[in-house]
Order: sequence, then C-alpha cells, then structure tokens
Amino acid sequence: MLSDPPVPAGVARINYYRPDGKYDGWGLHAWEDTTAQVAWDKPLTPTGTNSFGVYWDVPMKTDWKKLGFIVHNGDNKDPGADQVLTSEMGNQAWIVSGSATVNTTRPDTSLRTVGDLTRQQAVMLSRDLIAVKPEFVQPGALLTLHAARAGGLKLTGAGVDGGDTLTLEEVEGGLSAALKAKAPYLSGYALLRVRAEDAARVGAALQGQVAVSSVMPDGTVLDATGVQTAWALDDLYAYDGALGAQWQGNIPTLRLWAPTAQDVKLRLTVPGGQETVLPMTRDAKGVWTANGAQNWRGAAYRYEVKVYAPSTGKVETNLVTDPYSVALTRNSTRSVLLDLNDPATKPQAWDALKKPALRSAGDLSFYELHLRDFSAADSTVPAAQRGTYLAFTLPGSDGVKHLKALADAGLKAVHLLPTFDIATISEDRAAWKSPGDLGKFAPNSDEQQKAIGAVKDQDAYNWGYDPYHYMVPEGSYAVNPDQRTLEYRRMVAALNGMGLRVVQDVVFNHTAASGQADRSVLDRIVPGYYHRLNVNGGVENSTCCSNTATEHVMMRKLMVDTLVLMARAYKVDGFRFDLMGHHMVTDMQAARKALDALTVQKDGVDGKSIYLYGEGWDFGEVQGNRRGTNATQLNLFGQGIGTFNDRLRDAVRGGSPFGGLQEQGFATGLFVLPNGQPVNADRAKALRLADQVRIGLTGNLRDYRFTDATGKTVKGSEIGYNGAPAGYAASPREAITYVSAHDNQTLFDAILLKAPASATPAQRTRMQNVANSVVLLGQGLPFSYAGDEMLRSKSFDTDSYNSGDWFNTLDYTGKSNGFGKGLPPAEKNAANWDLYRGLLGNAALKVSSTDVKRAFDHYQEMLRVRYSSTLFRMETGAQVQQGLTFLNVGPQQQAGVIAMKLSGAVSPTNPYRNVVVVFNATGQSVTLNDAALAGLNLSLHPALAAGTDATVKGSRAAGNSVTVPALTTAVFVGK
Repeated sequence: MLSDPPVPAGVARINYYRPDGKYDGWGLHAWEDTTAQVAWDKPLTPTGTNSFGVYWDVPMKTDWKKLGFIVHNGDNKDPGADQVLTSEMGNQAWIVSGSATVNTTRPDTSLRTVGDLTRQQAVMLSRDLIAVKPEFVQPGALLTLHAARAGGLKLTGAGVDGGDTLTLEEVEGGLSAALKAKAPYLSGYALLRVRAEDAARVGAALQGQVAVSSVMPDGTVLDATGVQTAWALDDLYAYDGALGAQWQGNIPTLRLWAPTAQDVKLRLTVPGGQETVLPMTRDAKGVWTANGAQNWRGAAYRYEVKVYAPSTGKVETNLVTDPYSVALTRNSTRSVLLDLNDPATKPQAWDALKKPALRSAGDLSFYELHLRDFSAADSTVPAAQRGTYLAFTLPGSDGVKHLKALADAGLKAVHLLPTFDIATISEDRAAWKSPGDLGKFAPNSDEQQKAIGAVKDQDAYNWGYDPYHYMVPEGSYAVNPDQRTLEYRRMVAALNGMGLRVVQDVVFNHTAASGQADRSVLDRIVPGYYHRLNVNGGVENSTCCSNTATEHVMMRKLMVDTLVLMARAYKVDGFRFDLMGHHMVTDMQAARKALDALTVQKDGVDGKSIYLYGEGWDFGEVQGNRRGTNATQLNLFGQGIGTFNDRLRDAVRGGSPFGGLQEQGFATGLFVLPNGQPVNADRAKALRLADQVRIGLTGNLRDYRFTDATGKTVKGSEIGYNGAPAGYAASPREAITYVSAHDNQTLFDAILLKAPASATPAQRTRMQNVANSVVLLGQGLPFSYAGDEMLRSKSFDTDSYNSGDWFNTLDYTGKSNGFGKGLPPAEKNAANWDLYRGLLGNAALKVSSTDVKRAFDHYQEMLRVRYSSTLFRMETGAQVQQGLTFLNVGPQQQAGVIAMKLSGAVSPTNPYRNVVVVFNATGQSVTLNDAALAGLNLSLHPALAAGTDATVKGSRAAGNSVTVPALTTAVFVGK
C-alpha cells in the first residue's frame, strides 16, 4: 500500500470513506476558521484520493481554533448534522459514511458493524413508546432498550455491549392516529413498547445513554441506534410551575428544570465575595432548587450541570447560565439575581404608565426599526447615547422629532428588531472595531464592503436574530449594561409618551448554538430536548441556526413564559415572531391564551390588547405540516394572528426576494412604464398582479368576492400566487400589509432597479409614494420599514444583517438616503455587482432633500387619511365584503390603475358616507368613468387638499368620473 501524502502546513485534512466507493458528486461545505469562501451550491471538490478514500485539504487561518464542515451531495448530507474539527483534536479527521463520529485517528473500515449508536434514529413518543424504522422489526427479533448512566455503550458484531437492558415489544398496527398527528413525519414507522415490568426504570435510564437494538435469535444484528427522548421527558417530567429566580421579599429561590441531570450545583458569587458552590435538591419533576438568603440580591450565578450529552457520547460537567435569567453580567458570562420589582429598576411613574389609546387591534400600524439604526448617525444625540435605548428619551433629537411627527400623523407602533440578549454583539464597547473612514471611496467601489467585512463580527452591529438569553435586554444597546432593565423601561415609557406602542421582535424558532458549543445554554442543561432533531438525531437548521422544538412542552413554556414576562415587566405591547411558521398553531394559541389572561388590575397590563404577528412561511422540516399543524399563513385562518402578506409585496414591487431584480410590478411601471425588458411589457401579467394587489387591499381575505382580470366573479383564494392561494385571511387583522422590510432590498432600491432608466428622481419618488399609499390605505395592518418614508437606500444590500452602520445608516435630516455608499457586501450581493456598479456610479440617481421631504410629507398625509375614517380599518371580512368594491376591473380595465370605493354609515369615527381611492401608477393622467360614482358628491380629501403635493391637487371629480394625475394616489370623499 502506498503511503498517503502528508498533510501540508496551513491546512486541515478531512478524509472520507464510502463503503460503496462512489465519490462522484460528493463535496465539502466548510466554515468557521477556514480562509476558503465556500457556498453551499459550490462545495470544495476533493483534493485527492488516498488509501482511506478521498480527502479535502482545507486552507486554514494561521491561529485557527475550529473548522465546521458537512460532506454533502447537493442537499443530501452525510451523515446529516454539522461536524466540527477543533485544533485541539489535531489537523486531520476521518469520516466514515453514515457515522456522525469525527474520528481523529484512522478507524478500521474492514470490520463492518450493523447499526450506528452515534445516530438517534429511534424516537420516544412517550415514556414507554418508541418509533423505529419499519425494517427494524422482523418476526422473532429480540428488541432491547439499552441504558448506560455513564455512557460508553459499544456496538460490536454481536450487537450492543454494556449498560443495562429493558425489554421491548412490538405494538401491532404501528402508530395510533393520535401519535401520527403528534409526529406526522414518523407515521410510517413501527412502534415498540417498554414492557410493563420495566416501565418504572425508564426515568433512570433517561439520565444516561440510551439505544435500541434488534437482534435475531441466531445472533444476526438487524439494527442498533441511539434514541431521541424529548417526548418521553415531556410525558414524565413536564412542569408548569415557576422557573428561574422567584422573590419572597428579599429572599430569592432558584429553580432549574434539568430532569436528565445526574447532579446540579449552584455556583454563586455574592457582591464582593468569591464564587461558592452550593448543592441543589431535585424534585419528582426534575426541577432542581436552591433556597437563597438576603445577601444574594445582586449576586452573580451559574449552574454546574452534570449530564450525559449525546453530541459527545459522554457525561459532561457544564457551567451554564440560567435560561430564565432576567439579568446578566457583561457579555452574558453569569446570570444575576435581580428583582424586577426593585424600584431602582423602574423609571418614574412606571407602574402607572399610560398606554396610547387603541380602539382595536385593527387600528394598528407598524414602523419596523433596528434599535441601533435609529440613532447611530444622529448628531443631535450625545455620542455616548447613540445606538442605545436612551436615545429614544431625548425629545430634542432629530430621530425623536421624526417619530413624534409620524405619531402625530397617526402611526401607532414601533416594531424593534431583536432587543433580547444577542449572542453576536460584544457588550464591551472598548472591544468594538471600526472599519475606518469610508467616505473617501467612490460610490461604486468595493473598498467599503471590504473594510466592513474585515471587522463585521467585531463591530457594534448585528440585527440580532441569534438569541442567547430570551428574558434579558441586550446589553450593547445600554449606556450602562448593568442598568439595562431601567434603560429599556425608560425607552418603552418614552415611546408610549409619544403615542407609540412598542412591539418586540422575538426569535423562538432557533438559538445561537446547540450541543456543547460555548454559547449553547439550553442544550447543555437538557441535551437533545430543546431543539428539533432530524430522523438521524442531528439538529435541524433550516432557519440558519439550531432550530428549537416548541412542540415540546418545556420549550413552549420557555417561549410563553418569556412573552408573559416581557408583557408584565417591560410593558411590551405586541410581539412579532421570526419565522413563525416553524412554530405550531397550538404554540401560538398557548401564547395567545397566556397573554389574554393578563389584566391591568392583576398584572399592570391588558393582555388582550397585546397583538401577535409573524412570518407565516412554510419551509424546512416543518413544511406541509410534517411536524404537526404549523403556524403558516393558511393554517392561521381565523386565529386573529397576523402574517406578512408577501402576495401584495411582490405584486406592488415586481419580482420577488428570490429573483426578478428588474421585473416590474404595479408601482414600478409594469406594462405602463416598461423598462425595456421583454417580461415587463406583458399586459396580461399586469392585470394578474393588479388582482393580487386588490385582494391585498381587502386585507388579503380568503372569501372576498370580486371581478377578476378575466371578468369572472372569484374569491380571494381563487387568485393564484406561485401555486398557492393569494387570499388566505379570515379578517383584515390577520394580514400584515407591506412592501418593504428589514429583509431584502429596500423599496427605493427596488425602484432604482426596476424603474425605466429615463425616470427622474421626482418620478421615482412618486413611485415610492404610490407603493406606500397601497400599504397605508388598504384594509389589513400597514407595516413599513424605517426609512421607507424617506427613500431609504442601502446601496442595494439584500441582507444587511451584518453590514455595519455604514450600509444601514438612517439619516433623519433628509440630507442623504444611503445611496452610493459602495458596492454592497460580497457575501450576499457579489453575483449582482456588475448590475449595481453602473447604477451606484450614476450621479443622476441621487435624490435631493426636496425628494426626501416630498416622500415624508406624502407618508404623513396618507397616515392622516387612514386615521380620518374607520372605513380604512374595517374589523371583519363581512364588513369588507359589504363596504369595499373595486372599480376599473375585468378585461377592459385601464392597466396600471386600481380604484376602490369604500362606503358605510356616518358615525363619530367615520365622517364620510363614501370614499373613493384611485392609485394611478401610470405615466399619464387618467379619467375613470363609472356609474357607481354618480351622485357621490366627491371632493379631494382634506388631508390632501391641505398637503404639500401640488400634483394631487389637480385631481378632479365630476358626475360619474374622476381624473387623477400621473403617478399619484388620490382620495376623494363624499359626505
């Protein structure tokens, strides 16, 4: 046998063996401390072959600590979960196909054992029921559950060696209907049961390594695998009491749920003292308790948890923070015993804080804002307070004046991107790195993004969708991280004082880390419980990080307890759920029920007025209800929970976040102002998209009936959107209407890409205004991204989550809008640089402060119109069907023009019997004639008549016709 080539300096070698010898198409995805830039669709190809199989030499940074990697062929991963090689393990790993073990010495591949204990292909569905692949069970096979408290089960040619055994038997007929509903993805599996005489031993077995095996009487091993145990823990140990620190006067009691832990100790550091180690006692539900003393107030603490970890195959002793922490030391190294009722943590009159009046959830409107964006570039904010909670408390600042102007015009709520404790931002300001002076580079240079890329993980910036501790405000947003509770509450009070409610962006669908990783909290306390696992036991990561399993009782409890705490202790007025479709409908119902139970008398807040909404997308391992009925747009029908309406977004903008950068939509000139690309000259497409916009204007109602582009009477659900129904909501409060959000390109960047090259900045501004008016004047709840009202650009960055202050700047003075800051970061944008380069370098595309003012004035005018009449804010689907009709419909309609008539009884909240809205997205004045307009006695809405747009004042209504200028939304009212 030829000797294998030595490992060159500066690389880590990953060796890979397949018993079938077929290596074509297999590549390596690599990240962490490699110098290679590897995209999922372009994996590293093998460096060569050796006596083991194939190998990859991965170039590494000089002081590398960690290499993450996945061997894959397309989306087929072998074995599935992410794998890691650390520098302590050496510079070489050997991977055997199908095994999750990262071998650091060459394994013997000549001996083939059947099964794999590093995978967990069996799933406990209750304390005594285990689902296994059907081939696991054969007539006469001996079925065994193996348990080893200290780990160390071995797989030999004769089966599983070591530990204790519990006898299993097959359940005839497989999974019951109830079990199939609980775990639809396992519905074809066979079912095993722990025999009654062994049932009492299951709890103890779960404190160590567990495996199942199937062996024929002649000794032939059919299979052996590890076991996923979360549902068994739910069945045995689900707990509904208080966790974390509870105060009785000055005395705290600490409780931690850790049913599989073999021991838990409390490591406590009282102020001014040394860390001491104290015992904790375990109860029947697996809750460990320590009773405190008066001198514990302000103490830092951690738990020392001794627990078997399937990810490493051994018993680990983990030092870990409290998942129910309400306070933390800087950079989250210790939990802190803080009493949230301590007067020192409350601003003046906090307990009596008055909420802005709200007639109904149907009156809400949202302004989505990243906390740091709000003030990082605001020179009217003292330097120490820029990018912090306290920036919202400064009434004289440009940003606060801007928010106040929006609130005065009618805006109801600010939605803050994540403000819980974030894993990716250092709370030590002295450690932050700056990209330096970027103003010297050309507007289409790649130097700016290069400088930002060099410091992106060490600067102050990240959107924060990587949760570390759910119940603690992020410390990097505090002037003094030790005062973060007080500062957060001051921000809430200040926003409420402006007339604005506060919505918190919550991210319960994943955590920043899992397994034994440094920033893994939940998984180092109850390994394998809190995260959603695939059929091999690997952590699912379809959301980009370690997906959580809120279908498990205690993960759902952590979510619901967090929402209740944030509502009671921080008086948060609403929650927006990141990737809500990865939760189950029952999770959202549990959240709703818990919040509804909060009252002003008992809890200081009216829980029923707290609104819930989120991203109802359907993808990943939950897609198609595979893990149960998940909280998607269609599945939430009738729940009163909002989901983002991507149908209206795409129809107004054109294209989608996944393609069609230069495809036009209703507001960007499709067919009526084509940009020269053939796809944009299609009249039939323009009429199709207009129908999607119309359904969006109803609040995206599933059952709303109207005349479509072909002249047929159809329901909202019968209008198509990428193979799904366009209309899906039961009432307008279930639709979040938007054309722009923090994700994907800003609305103005989309307009720059889609509008005809000949369009002037003034015309592009009017396109922006038309798009915003569709959002602000429709039924459904309007949602805008901060800066949509000021032509905000991010120089085409499609995902600015880590692009620093430079690409994310908000300028409330209106002097600049963020365009021409250089090519956006290569990581997500390089494929389109050739297109962007010419646009960013084109000075004619720059907007003036006059354009910005026109956009801001228009946005306020549309808010005033919306809140002038409840006809824009109907409560039920039936009201919308009766009170909203569309004009200019059917095959003969004028393309690029949408007109709607709203009618209702005059009341204290509605001064108008009739309102007619015309969205003219064409390049010329249009006149609509319709018998439905006769006798309405229409005039221009007072907010527009008194506004600053001379163009809209040229709109006319007479007899049964209305005339509206080019690129204008006109609102006419009739008493």
